[in-house]
Amino acid sequence: MILAGHTAGAEDVSERRKVQHAIYYKIDQGVSWSVLTDQRMSNLHYQGPGGILNFGRRAHRDSFIAEWSFARFRYNNSKPAHKSTIVENPAAGLRYMRVWKIQTPGRYDMYLGGQVNVFGNVRLAGRLGNSFLFADMIGELRPQAKLFFPTRFLWRDWNIEMSASASLAGYTVRIPEYGVSYELEEDGGVKIQGFEQQLLLPYNYGHFTTGIFFRENFRGENNPNWFRVGYIWDYYTMSGKHNLNVNNALHQLVLELNFRVK
Repeated sequence: MILAGHTAGAEDVSERRKVQHAIYYKIDQGVSWSVLTDQRMSNLHYQGPGGILNFGRRAHRDSFIAEWSFARFRYNNSKPAHKSTIVENPAAGLRYMRVWKIQTPGRYDMYLGGQVNVFGNVRLAGRLGNSFLFADMIGELRPQAKLFFPTRFLWRDWNIEMSASASLAGYTVRIPEYGVSYELEEDGGVKIQGFEQQLLLPYNYGHFTTGIFFRENFRGENNPNWFRVGYIWDYYTMSGKHNLNVNNALHQLVLELNFRVK
């Protein structure tokens, strides 16, 4: 009986490690609503709907979770209140995240770590004529926290994940219209060629992301794949030269599919 109990316990541990030591390919898709202000382009507030599509790879281990997002795309079509100017707002990026498990009491699992994020946010305003292209190319380092816990709601059990991250430091290349910016000096307007480059620190840049997800397995006793649905709020603000600032808030409803490959 002791041997049988030991064998069963070993099988349980082996099964848990089999689940924890896994690699998934993941696909995120969803809808979004963007609220944008770019004072280089206009002082108006632009907002409108859009969609998102991300592809990535996720690795689970006993002590950490690592995730590559190697193709992240979104597109929003935004307008001001009077609908005079339509702004097309595509964005794309890459991200690597790794978080390590922290010992916590009870049924909660907490992970702390960070991520490296590179993305470009482009605004195309065709009705502005020659001054139609505006963009931010940003690379940043961000601390990251995740919290996993089970709960019971609406007569069933749920696995919930909450996450939060904020920018620590970064660097940006801001592209003015056609690569040209204009500056008013004492002798009148002077055209200045080139891009605007800037070191990003907490005093001139903030990028905050929070999210909550509900995880569920696909039907089937031996099906290792799973999906989750959730909400993500993503916001960044950046102070530019001559007080020409950018603020962009993005609300996202996401369906994420995870397919085990190893």
